[in-house]
Amino acid sequence: MAEKRDVIAQVRVPFCVSDGALQREGMILGWDSARMNAYVDALVAEIEANAGQFDDCRVRAVHLGGGVASNAGAGVARIMRALRQTCEVADGAPVTMRSSIANVSGATMPFFRRAGVTRFDFEMLSLNPVDFVRLNRVDNLNDLPIICDHFLHAYANDTLGLVLAFGHAAPEGGDGALNVRRSALAAARSHAVHVELVQVADAHAAAPEEAARQLDDMRDALTEHGFAEYLPLRFARAGHEDAFAMRVAAGAPQIGFGLGAVTRLDGAESVNTRDLARYVAASADFAAITDEVRAIA
Repeated sequence: MAEKRDVIAQVRVPFCVSDGALQREGMILGWDSARMNAYVDALVAEIEANAGQFDDCRVRAVHLGGGVASNAGAGVARIMRALRQTCEVADGAPVTMRSSIANVSGATMPFFRRAGVTRFDFEMLSLNPVDFVRLNRVDNLNDLPIICDHFLHAYANDTLGLVLAFGHAAPEGGDGALNVRRSALAAARSHAVHVELVQVADAHAAAPEEAARQLDDMRDALTEHGFAEYLPLRFARAGHEDAFAMRVAAGAPQIGFGLGAVTRLDGAESVNTRDLARYVAASADFAAITDEVRAIA
């Protein structure tokens, strides 16, 4: 039997109820369950259509991202089942998912468990109430401990990751660096094993020197409380570095599914369309949904 090659799997779900703080390119905003169901159907169809293309691959890490992937709800289990049926997912391969606590409930958690999600990266943006009400228009900060304790059991399972923002202008008379330091300290004192820092959109940005000061204060707060910065803007407790991110940084081969997904194999890189209508109409047709194919070193 031929030796299988190790790859990582990028699964993009570029949906977000509100993205005012980050304003990421290509994000599909708002809540529309019919639209999401159609997207999940298309994503599963794309994965299944590639069954013969990736049968020589062994997936070492999976990232469900591109937006707030937990918005797919029960669809996350369908997506991961299709991926496991299409190519070999190695035993113990981590499955990380960019998430919102608003999506975690008794109704959705069984599907997330079935999908094998090993870490939920909650896009809280801030854990400091002063900043939270300005940056996060989706979640309720008071729900975080409930979600962590009763659904994730984060105190025992190392399932909690956090995504926190920096670089935003402080309210009049406020101290932006102090605000983000308090957010980072709250993260460091939580059961989180991983923290990713993201810079706010230009529309909300403080002066560059202020953004740098905020980042320095957040970095200090995390590293002084047991976290190490193992990649730029990514912090983890010992042994909890993100396997997907580390393999990306090392240039690992990658298979990708979904809007804007990237596949890098055999010296070539292909990029999927970001056009939702085009993707949903023909996701099982590689040529129809591919925007670009280029040679890579």
